[in-house]
Amino acid sequence: MSVNEQPKRLHIARLEIDLRHVAPGTARSLARALGPALARELARQPLRRTPAERIDAGRIDASAASSSQLVTDIARRIAQSLLDEEQ
Repeated sequence: MSVNEQPKRLHIARLEIDLRHVAPGTARSLARALGPALARELARQPLRRTPAERIDAGRIDASAASSSQLVTDIARRIAQSLLDEEQ
């Protein structure tokens, strides 16, 4: 794979998101919107080419965020965790 070529697929075996203290309707909306938001964020920069057993994307304060801002923040944080920092 050349430096400028992006992988076509990313396999995420398991994704755990703790939505404690988030309203059930907001959590459902977030779960539905996360895939497309993550795809947008991942398309912005190159990914690591080697598999990672576990990546911790950290914590986000959901108390003051709107549903759309929360999903964007989560997607951005996951994508940032997958970026290839060596390029």
